[in-house]
Amino acid sequence: MRREKRLWLTLVLTLLMPLGGCDTSGPSSRASLSDGGRFMDLWSTYTHCSRSEDLDAMRADAQRLNREVNTIDSAEGLIHPESNEPVPPAPAIRLSADPAAMAASCALRAGQTAREMGRLNVAREMFHMVITNFPQQRYQHYAAKARLGLE
Repeated sequence: MRREKRLWLTLVLTLLMPLGGCDTSGPSSRASLSDGGRFMDLWSTYTHCSRSEDLDAMRADAQRLNREVNTIDSAEGLIHPESNEPVPPAPAIRLSADPAAMAASCALRAGQTAREMGRLNVAREMFHMVITNFPQQRYQHYAAKARLGLE
């Protein structure tokens, strides 16, 4: 009898264990960077921007990344207000990707390329995008380079 109870208990626990890890609340209605597909789309756009020689494609990539960062920022509040951290002299080495840094970097590169090509209106647009949309201290490296680009 004791053995039967032990088998019965083992069977019940074995059947219930997989249910314990299930999330029955349903999918979140908010878009999130934890969605690997969405992040990979951003990463793909950033990679295209950093490797492209086509200024119009780089400009479109920069605008897309900027829109996505604004969407993420408004939905999840990922970009925090300025802190008391000192301004780094160069981009910090990261173990994870920051979509805002990717957007700033892409816009900066597009601005520098446009300036080199003599397309000054596009250069100004891209440099202003960096300065206006990434004023936080952790992005000051990009903003400083954009200000230099405007001079």
